Amino acid sequence: MAVASGSDSGLRSSALAEILQEEIIQGWLSVGESLPSERDLMVQYSVSRATVREALRILGAKGLTEVRRGRLGGSYVLAPSTKTISNSVDLFIQGHDVRFVDLVAVRSAIEPVAAAQAARFRTEEDLAQLNEMLAEADKVIDDIEKFSEWNLHWHLGIVRASQNPLFLSFMTSISSALYSATEREEFNLETRKTVAQAHRKITKAIEAGDADAARRRMMRHVTSYAQELDLSTDVTARALGEAE
Repeated sequence: MAVASGSDSGLRSSALAEILQEEIIQGWLSVGESLPSERDLMVQYSVSRATVREALRILGAKGLTEVRRGRLGGSYVLAPSTKTISNSVDLFIQGHDVRFVDLVAVRSAIEPVAAAQAARFRTEEDLAQLNEMLAEADKVIDDIEKFSEWNLHWHLGIVRASQNPLFLSFMTSISSALYSATEREEFNLETRKTVAQAHRKITKAIEAGDADAARRRMMRHVTSYAQELDLSTDVTARALGEAE
């Protein structure tokens, strides 16, 4: 563990939280291990009880620790989850006012590879869920709000079927921002029909285990989608060229 020095006196709770977070990330505090008691942290870092409690609250909010009650109660280290990573990326996006076109570029980089991995690693349950989502989307294609919801579910379903937790974390974190684009007037009925058709072709490639076709079709889908919404950039144009 890091050793406090005299300069640590009055350490702010956010700074203390960062120190403890680093110890968790580096493995100095193992998953399932109890953090030092509030009193020990107060002494080690020369801070008040209020500072320690606020630092522990910050770690808890990040999903890095949990509080257990009882005789062996205290703050215990948790393994970072998909939700933890998603929340962190989501906060970054909001705090840095990330442009929508940049989110689309990230999507163009992740989803084609995720589709290829899904073709290799998807389960029968994954396929059943994807086909169910397609059927539900067809039922509400005239309702832009409901169709948009199923559109989002399907895309996340593809990433989930890739069995890649990092892809899922990133896509989950930007999903709400991407969803907002489908509320635009450009996402008209004709466009929604085109999207539904593309989804079926990609799903069939995944079902057939054809990773190359799944990647190629998803690349074409996400880049043409950006063009439909008048969001094309050099990045998406290059990506489309790679898919041809």
